[in-house]
Amino acid sequence: MPGNPHTSVRSRQVAAELRALREQAGLSGAEVAKRMGMSPSKISQIETGNSGLQIEDVAALLGLYQVPAATRDELLDLVRRSEERGWWTRQPGLPKLWRTLIDFEAKATRIQNYEALFVPGLVQTAEYARAVIQGIAPTVSELDNLVAARMARQALLTRASAPQFCAVVDEGALRRPVGEPGVMHRQLQHLLVVAEQPHVTLRVVPLAAGAHAGLRGPFVILEFAEEPALVAVENQSIGLFLEEEVDLASYRLALGTILQTALAPAATSELITQIAAELG
Repeated sequence: MPGNPHTSVRSRQVAAELRALREQAGLSGAEVAKRMGMSPSKISQIETGNSGLQIEDVAALLGLYQVPAATRDELLDLVRRSEERGWWTRQPGLPKLWRTLIDFEAKATRIQNYEALFVPGLVQTAEYARAVIQGIAPTVSELDNLVAARMARQALLTRASAPQFCAVVDEGALRRPVGEPGVMHRQLQHLLVVAEQPHVTLRVVPLAAGAHAGLRGPFVILEFAEEPALVAVENQSIGLFLEEEVDLASYRLALGTILQTALAPAATSELITQIAAELG
């Protein structure tokens, strides 16, 4: 069943959380429907965002799944605000925003990611990811779990229904030394391997390009088969998910402008090989 084109990102996030909570509880959709006195199709529609969320239904499901009060209040607040367009969260740490982005990535058919300061997360090595996370948030807890989560996130690029992935990165990010000696060399070699996959396109914006649209900051455009596209933006303390058409048009224009300054895939691989040789 096609997704509701008017479903907000808040509703989509609550729907995904409800599905995850049901699975964590070890219950099937049919079992939940029976206990709640609902039809299995209604549970399915709630979990896929194809049905408008009613706060009473969500509250009842959260009670069935024995969700802690803090999480319950947070999700119910999202339901109350589900008609608002766009979604944002302040980030005291990394995990919450990652869970949201990972869920959207898993359902996307096309992902386009521009990064100015480091290698895109979907193509990072574990040791590079660890060094980046430690550098960004030196006091972050559960570092091993965060690195493992980022590596698990990359599995979507190797599945049979892998999305089309376009990674665009500034040359400066490839030349910035991250981690212990050898980490960057291995990261660059990994990029060359990943770029050989038919559904992956890797482009580098050379330093010689000078000032360009990407200097305004990184972003991810996610497109879906049956749901509206989203733009994900993250800064020091706030994660944004934008869905208004004017925002989507703005970021698509920015990406197109950035790609005009980027090297072609073949030239990109040549440059990465050259930088890796310099480090080796």
